Amino acid sequence: MAGIKRSRKTLVMIVCGSLLTVAAFVAREMLFGVLYGPIVSVSVSNDGRYAISAHRSKELVLWNIETQTHNIVSENANLYSAYFVRGQDVFLWQDANDVVRVQTVDGEVIRQFEHFSTYGHVISDDLQTYIASDDKWNLFSGYGESLVPVLADGISPSFIGSGKLLNLSIARDKPLLVSAGVGNNKSALDQYSPIDPDRRFSKYKGVTLWSLGSLKPIAKLRGNTVKTHATISPDGQWVVSGDENGNLRFWNTNEPDEVHRGARDGLGVFQPGLPEGLNSLEYWDDSEIIDRPPGVPRPIFHVSFIDGSEYFLRFNNRSHQAALFKAGNPWPQKYFDLGKLPALVTYGSQYSRNTAIATAPEAGVLVMGHQSGGGINVYTFNAQNQTLERTWVVN
Repeated sequence: MAGIKRSRKTLVMIVCGSLLTVAAFVAREMLFGVLYGPIVSVSVSNDGRYAISAHRSKELVLWNIETQTHNIVSENANLYSAYFVRGQDVFLWQDANDVVRVQTVDGEVIRQFEHFSTYGHVISDDLQTYIASDDKWNLFSGYGESLVPVLADGISPSFIGSGKLLNLSIARDKPLLVSAGVGNNKSALDQYSPIDPDRRFSKYKGVTLWSLGSLKPIAKLRGNTVKTHATISPDGQWVVSGDENGNLRFWNTNEPDEVHRGARDGLGVFQPGLPEGLNSLEYWDDSEIIDRPPGVPRPIFHVSFIDGSEYFLRFNNRSHQAALFKAGNPWPQKYFDLGKLPALVTYGSQYSRNTAIATAPEAGVLVMGHQSGGGINVYTFNAQNQTLERTWVVN
């Protein structure tokens, strides 16, 4: 009997201790906010119920958007490795020991393997095609004995030299991959091989469309300059890009050689090919331009689809505004004020963190990291009313 009493007493002490720990955690969060470092990479599940984020302080955090709760999955995560698998409650991440895991939101690890330190990676929804970038912006498919190079044609530009990742995006309905780095792909596609270990300067540094089936480039998508972010629509029809010089470009993947120009705030759509000697404003078509809110600078930080393949959002650097565009249409439809406080990642001028913004286009959910804190903002888009409502803030 004495042993049973001691066991009950021990159990009560453990339960009370656990409750006190939870209470202390909640009180600390209410007083100071989350103590994670700033988000470096984030991804959202297709249904918009979950987000996974990797932080500068190496935490990997799973956010339950539905219940507005969050928990630490790991305290030893690769900063650039948070990625949700399309169409599944499964995410991809790598720990600081270079082990990649494919893990469910319930904690089950369904696949893991050793790999090089990834600087961004994606995986197809059937978990068969895994693509990862290294710090030199080389791309590889597979892992272990199945590892094969996809892009290996130079050591410049790179993560260190550019200050950003080689951003990767895959379509949901077509086996297509888009990579985006810096500058323009000026050379012809058949002029240089994507595999050339002796080349010093990459010929595929700009926006490139790849086949996930053949692992070969399909087209070089020209028209951007300097640091560039790009994404592909879920149905694989549209590629949209924005760059540090404020150039918004888009392409129909069925006609990838034809580049389309998006409108520039306050000016309109630039019209190349007009004769010289005109007034500078005459080179811009402003027929469908709408008034922009004050404080929207030129540099574009990130682009993401927000309503299936129909609408996308453009985020400018050092701005708390987002512009809504319709796919295939060069004109902004509306501007959304995302809120000045807490300051968002777009205020940081850190292109290495343009992966701290992510959307679930199927659910109309947007998640953004903060400039300095480790919290998130969550927004919900209503396509019918064209509204973007902030629904959850964690400081």
